[in-house]
Amino acid sequence: MSIQREPYKPTAAEWTTNLDMLCTHCEHAWGCDVLEQMIEMKNGGAWPEGGWVTDPGAGVTCLSYRPVRRERLSRQRLRQAMRAAVPMCSGCAAQKGSEASVSLHTQRDFAAAVRDRAVFACHQGDNHGKPCGGWCRTVKRQMKGVSS
Repeated sequence: MSIQREPYKPTAAEWTTNLDMLCTHCEHAWGCDVLEQMIEMKNGGAWPEGGWVTDPGAGVTCLSYRPVRRERLSRQRLRQAMRAAVPMCSGCAAQKGSEASVSLHTQRDFAAAVRDRAVFACHQGDNHGKPCGGWCRTVKRQMKGVSS
């Protein structure tokens, strides 16, 4: 399956929302060349390589996005998070074919949370903010692979 991403030029009204969504969670955040180039593009410059694009799972994403590293959970806190995890939903980042599973931004956040064993939260309805069931399943599989 080929994912079609196109250069994205936000309207004046979209700038703040996209900046908050993309840049505040990015390791590069402030001092990012892409952000500076996106601002230049806003004023008539060319779209920057590695800049913001349309994303079928997220609406818009940045090709240069890297999640901020989060603190690794202790074993006790990891067990608590796994006990509190909600069932994997149809929109889960770990559910093949879901919008979140093809969202570059979401997949980078998910992979970092699994790698770092930091909680990845569900974004669906009443389960919003609770530990994601797909994240829990993936971390458990990763841990079994390490102990084998």
